[in-house]
Amino acid sequence: MKFLVDANVLSEPTRLRPNPRVVEWLTVHEGDFVVDAIVLGELSAGVLRSPTGRKRASLERWFDAVVRVIECLAWDRDVSLRWARLVAQLQRRGQSLPLLDSMIAASALHHDLTVVTRNTRDFQRAGVKVVDPFA
Repeated sequence: MKFLVDANVLSEPTRLRPNPRVVEWLTVHEGDFVVDAIVLGELSAGVLRSPTGRKRASLERWFDAVVRVIECLAWDRDVSLRWARLVAQLQRRGQSLPLLDSMIAASALHHDLTVVTRNTRDFQRAGVKVVDPFA
């Protein structure tokens, strides 16, 4: 695996008018990317926050299909210790990241993966390699 895909990329095909560059990136790199437990949690929370109806039912079917086939990295002791080091390093520089992004960054750093996201600035600040398929 080379890439850790963020929620904003993985969920792009569910939009009414998905960005064709992102859809193409996901298609070309199918089999070359994973998610981590934090990204799956973000996606699930987004589905659960949606109002009940056809759109939510469609998102639930999409999420269930994704969960069955995508490789998901566990949040474990080693990743949590990498996260603690990252947070301390950022704090020494007078910086911080949103909590979930810092957790995803720690997973990417631990597994030496490039994060595929629209939110490149935060991940770059963490020292993570990034790809923005929206650009």
